[in-house]
Amino acid sequence: MAVPGNNANVQAAMGRLLARFRDTVCAKYAAEAEQTAKANAPWTDRTGDARRLLKGKVIDDGDALGIQLVHRVEYGPNLETANSGKYAILKPTIEGVRADFFAAARECFGGRR
Repeated sequence: MAVPGNNANVQAAMGRLLARFRDTVCAKYAAEAEQTAKANAPWTDRTGDARRLLKGKVIDDGDALGIQLVHRVEYGPNLETANSGKYAILKPTIEGVRADFFAAARECFGGRR
């Protein structure tokens, strides 16, 4: 019989809460970041690959839980840094969703929005 408040119960509850956070908040904001980046990428498409292959991802590797926005073309890093960042989209997009992401995280974990 499980004893309320024992370590196994607390760990199980925390695991469920983290899974809910990953599957709702992280998934929502990873998708939003991807859509925003694709819609607002400041470069002119030549092949469409750089825009099409922007990817918002949920990160859950045991050490970190959150979102990531990445280029999946080899010249993606160059787009971010060339011409003093004129074509950068990753950082501006993540900065744009950051406040709402953290507010949703606080709400998910019982804090105020």
